Amino acid sequence: MSSKDLWMRDVITSYGLLVLIFLTMVISILRKWPNLRQYVYKVHLTGFEVECAELMVPYKKHLFKSLQYIVSSDKVLRSMGCIRLLEIGVKTGENIQFYSDSTHLIGVDRNLKLPEYLINGNRSWQFSHIIIERLIVGDGSSLKEIPTGYVDVVVTTRSLCSVKSLQSTLREIHRVLTPGGQYLFIEHVPENEGTFVRWLQKVLSQTKIWPSLFGGCHLDIDPIVNIKDVGFHHVTWDIFTLNGYVSHPFHLILSRQHILGVAIR
Repeated sequence: MSSKDLWMRDVITSYGLLVLIFLTMVISILRKWPNLRQYVYKVHLTGFEVECAELMVPYKKHLFKSLQYIVSSDKVLRSMGCIRLLEIGVKTGENIQFYSDSTHLIGVDRNLKLPEYLINGNRSWQFSHIIIERLIVGDGSSLKEIPTGYVDVVVTTRSLCSVKSLQSTLREIHRVLTPGGQYLFIEHVPENEGTFVRWLQKVLSQTKIWPSLFGGCHLDIDPIVNIKDVGFHHVTWDIFTLNGYVSHPFHLILSRQHILGVAIR
């Protein structure tokens, strides 16, 4: 037996078991990957995103205060003093507390269990002041179920980062709004160019590491240019940095810069 053969035998003898264990672990992880992704995203939604929603309460109060002054284009709703509002990315329903009584809500979310959560879940009593008109499974890039000019208000908060097509979603938002209707948004945006965090946002997004774990979220998306270009009559916005305690500070560092604004159809 040659020295090369002896070397190969020694390698296999010494490391064969380790290689076998490693391959077994890789195969096991690949099989469980879909369930792992689902679990990580669920924890993210019910943990970090809820904490972010709490930190954003002052900003949301400022943004949503205009809802009490909106008059519906629908004659029936107008006679009852109600409006029709469409929210893309309902998540855990943290925005619903800011909606006026008897608001007719059309919710759009990729969560198949959203109807069960809003209507029959442990927190359903917190949503009882609104009327859930319809719940649509999707991300907002296609709203063919909604007629043109049908809703008075569209809301997105930390949702545009994870839609399949930003341009299609904004076109749909513009289409379903009634003339004079309002699009209210709070969306996280990247850090300034040249910073380490901006580089990290690009790497995690473009390698698909972050989107694969956190519901398709892309940390390098800045939607304001697209919002301005979609055809709204008037767009105003401000920039703010979200600060405060969260259980996952690294997540907040990567998505702390936000734009808050209103676009009028």
